[in-house]
Amino acid sequence: MATKYSDIIALRGQKAAYNIQTEEDGAWRVFIANEQFNDILRKVINSVYNNDTNVHKSFWIEGTYGTGKSHAAAVIKHLLCDPVADISEYVNEEYADPKYAVLKNSIFDLRSKKRLFPVTMYGQNKIAHKDDLSLQMQGEIKKALLRAGIDIDVKTDYDNYVNHIQNNLQMWEIILKQNPKLSSFTPTTDKLINDLKNQDSGTLAKVKEALRNTGIDIRLDTEKLSDWFFEVQDKLAQTTDYDGLLIIWDEFTDVMKSDIGLSLLVDLQRLADETMNSENNSYLFFISHPSALNSLKAEERDKTKGRYLYMRYNMEPVSAFKIMSRKFKRVGTEEELNKISGAFYDKCAPLLNSFTKDSTNQDETIADIKNLFPVHPSTANLATYYAREAGSSSRSVFQFLGENDAIKEFLDNETIFLNRETITADYLWDYVVSEFNDNVAKFGAVTERFNSYRMRVEHEGNAYFAVFKSVLLLNALNNIANNESVTPSEENIKNLYIGTSVEYQVDDILTWFNENSVIQRAPGGMYSIQFSALPPKEIEDIKNNLILTDFKTTAQVINFGTVASEEFEKYLTNVARPCSFQFYSVEYNEPTLLNKIENGRKAAKDYELFFAFLVARNADELNTLKDIANRNSKEERFQTTTFIVFDSILTDVNYNRFIEYQANSKCAQQHGFADQQQAHSKLASDMLREWIKEIRRGVFETYINGQALNSSALKLPTFVNAEIAPTIFTSGPESLDLIKIKFSKTYWKKALVKETVKNILSYNTKKDISDHCKGPAIHIQYLLQDSVNDDLTWKSDIDPEHPLLKVCQFVEKKIKFADKSNNFNLAEKFLELTKPPYGLFQSHAGMGMLAFAMRPFVNKIFDLNGRPREVQHVVEDVVEVFKSWEDGKISQKVTFRFETPEEGKLCKLFISIFNLTSYRGISEISSLKNARWVMTHSYVPEKKYPLWSLKYLPDDIAKPELKKLVNDINAICVEIGSSNPSLLADTLDGLKMYEFELKNLVNIPTNFRDGFLRFLQTEETVKLKEDEFDSAFQYISQHLQSEVGIWTEAEVQNALLKWRVTTIPSTPPTPPVPGQGPVPPTPPIPAPDHNLRKQKALDKVESITDIYPAKELLKRLANLGLDSILDIILND
Repeated sequence: MATKYSDIIALRGQKAAYNIQTEEDGAWRVFIANEQFNDILRKVINSVYNNDTNVHKSFWIEGTYGTGKSHAAAVIKHLLCDPVADISEYVNEEYADPKYAVLKNSIFDLRSKKRLFPVTMYGQNKIAHKDDLSLQMQGEIKKALLRAGIDIDVKTDYDNYVNHIQNNLQMWEIILKQNPKLSSFTPTTDKLINDLKNQDSGTLAKVKEALRNTGIDIRLDTEKLSDWFFEVQDKLAQTTDYDGLLIIWDEFTDVMKSDIGLSLLVDLQRLADETMNSENNSYLFFISHPSALNSLKAEERDKTKGRYLYMRYNMEPVSAFKIMSRKFKRVGTEEELNKISGAFYDKCAPLLNSFTKDSTNQDETIADIKNLFPVHPSTANLATYYAREAGSSSRSVFQFLGENDAIKEFLDNETIFLNRETITADYLWDYVVSEFNDNVAKFGAVTERFNSYRMRVEHEGNAYFAVFKSVLLLNALNNIANNESVTPSEENIKNLYIGTSVEYQVDDILTWFNENSVIQRAPGGMYSIQFSALPPKEIEDIKNNLILTDFKTTAQVINFGTVASEEFEKYLTNVARPCSFQFYSVEYNEPTLLNKIENGRKAAKDYELFFAFLVARNADELNTLKDIANRNSKEERFQTTTFIVFDSILTDVNYNRFIEYQANSKCAQQHGFADQQQAHSKLASDMLREWIKEIRRGVFETYINGQALNSSALKLPTFVNAEIAPTIFTSGPESLDLIKIKFSKTYWKKALVKETVKNILSYNTKKDISDHCKGPAIHIQYLLQDSVNDDLTWKSDIDPEHPLLKVCQFVEKKIKFADKSNNFNLAEKFLELTKPPYGLFQSHAGMGMLAFAMRPFVNKIFDLNGRPREVQHVVEDVVEVFKSWEDGKISQKVTFRFETPEEGKLCKLFISIFNLTSYRGISEISSLKNARWVMTHSYVPEKKYPLWSLKYLPDDIAKPELKKLVNDINAICVEIGSSNPSLLADTLDGLKMYEFELKNLVNIPTNFRDGFLRFLQTEETVKLKEDEFDSAFQYISQHLQSEVGIWTEAEVQNALLKWRVTTIPSTPPTPPVPGQGPVPPTPPIPAPDHNLRKQKALDKVESITDIYPAKELLKRLANLGLDSILDIILND
């Protein structure tokens, strides 16, 4: 019967590391390829193809000890160097899945074209001096060639020295006598030559040392490694089926960490650079720990990596579990093992599933973890991350299990076995702490904390000490690994001890840690230690400055970043009406706070609810804020502001913690430590999230217009919809009980709902509108339900405060008392509807209410061209009004005008007197502007002569009063007097008095022709005869571009003058006198009053002060078409 674990389980003795130089035959084939390896293999293949200069580079793989990088490199070596027949089985089996078809084919395709000769090197070997690099590499290459039975005639350094000695025997005998060290090793030149021929590296090293000591510089045939290297490559390609060399150098970290590491790297980089040339097919392949390049500056490190295909090789947890499990072997019965481990693993089932969820074969990986018993699964998981990120050659995860006295003692301890203890994380801490102590940059924070509190925690007992070490281990690994399973969270800490005797003590232990500031609980249940090498004095100065500036008030704290705003936006998602908010706290003085709140309300949209969220650091601030809110909410400037005071305070302790995080973050930023800066900033944000959770779980008091109410913060959205919004927007949709009761956020969705507006304006019964306003538009049904009858008239018992009624009354009042003589912009005049108590905004209810209010005014308002706004137009108008409000700009698209009483009466009289509705296509004339248009475009053209022609009839046909009335009507029709209220009034009075006479006058068709003829005959310079009328009228009609309805007397007069010019026969030029030029035509003799008329014209021009009459005059002159006038206009 077993009395200790070692009776059932034993540790295997073999070394876990894979040695690429001494690998057993076929050992590489047990390698399990994963995606990480396949990515590396793809890169290597692309480089060896040598058809892309950008990727044709040598290789460098880095990884911590025990990750399997050497084994991976060995597989690549075999795939590139072995005969194709020897690798086919492995490739076909490993890459049998169709998803690997491209990779498998690329392997075989490459090998059909190229094969590399492998040379393996390991560590620093016998390289003691920079000059030894060439010696060592040549020796390893030569040995590899000899083992492969390949004889290539390329001289090495050995050969060159042998030749030099044979050719200079006397000189070398002197060198031997002067160097006792060398002569004691090789006393004669014959032995020296023989040792060098046998490629004795020790002898050659002593030869070089002797030469250095004596100061003799011997010029050999060649000591340039690269020349020799590529000469071997070329002869290999000429005499064998190998195309180049593959130098695989494992444990290259040892080389880099030696005193000559950097100088060796420089020489190797020269060689690596030459391998990049397209004519070369040889490659270096370095395998190192991530620390290999630590001695280089960041810039040099990046340059070095850029010279190679630099690749990271991590140990995947799944692979690590399998490799680690091979350290144990069962020496007892399986029944015994299952008996002691079965119950334990039942408790750990969730952990096993969590740690293996990424495995392609979860059952197999769970079995691997179970094969590690009595190692706790959480310890095994942490060990994999240690192996990936921090493992060293002296402290790998495999030595933790196989070469660790503490593990052996554990397995041999009968008490441990009796208590069924497991190897928990504190054992791993004990094993790696010396490694942590050696790396202050990465782990100084945890080792400092361990050393500072070790004795105090140890005094509390073994369980406390074990958990303390485990929390420190999580912090250490979390600092270097990015995985949630190694964060120092409360959950992860508890997972470390599931199924152990410590499991139920963890909560109390963590509480003790927090209360005694051993490791404090950070936001989110994290027991984090700050990894910082920042100067404490500098941090303290920053803290003091932050307290006085950036985070002087509690509002500044909660406003840090976007955490609070984002959390509260989510918190208020179910508030029906659009809302905005800002955070406030106690300020330097009360007026400052109140001014900020007032400005916050102004910045919000009028239809929004505005919440002034008041937050406090401590009880004193909280009481102050409640008093301020209670007193000032009564002020008129805060009538639409909701003061909300949250009872959950930040606390002074958390405020100081927040300042600590921010000071560290800022200091880290100043020193260029981006990771630390982000980590501290995140802790500050997490603290705010914790506080906001407390706020939401607490209570609040709200103050509106001096009234105080309180509620649970969890119910804030409901409270806002039911109590706050109806209090502020008393004539808004939410003031209707039916809308409050049947709440759905969907119904309040902010949108331009044109279809709803159209339905309300198009249908004329409540039933029809309701039938078309369902789903998201159902608020329309609720608004109509108790307010209107089926014919859309108001119900006799309608509540006078009904929101639909209030909006309609507002619109009616605005239109009724509008100045009808001026334009009317709907968006501007109705802007108050966006403000309390209405609060209309882009929604079904808001837009529907305005649409309903506009129903009585369909066809009663007119665009600026006098066309009435019909249903389809008003639909567009309502949509545009809301768009204008939302954009914050008054749209001119909704600028209209109303008919004045005078305009309406004039319109009717025009229709009656001139029979305007008799014209084709004119079915309805609804405005004076419409009537004017028909007059100028239908009535007058039918008469053929301008309306003003009637002014020139004899007085016995048209008396002066009628002539004045005709002149006024003409002025109105051609817009000259259309906006002149006194002219409209005079014309209306005239029509009332002379309606009958005017109707008779216009109904005699010849009056228009006679009047027009008499007008033309008033032009004395033309002296028109009656028999010339038709010719003159035809010319005027053809040369005036405008319609006859809008002809003016002046332009007709100008046209007449031009007509007369056309009727004057031109005087033929006088025949030239022989010997003289042609006689110019005699200029026309000016009329007797020519100079007088010219002076009058100049006086008139001089009197013009407005640009528009001047332009009109110039147009008339240009229309004459006289070249002399056109030249003057065009040349000026």
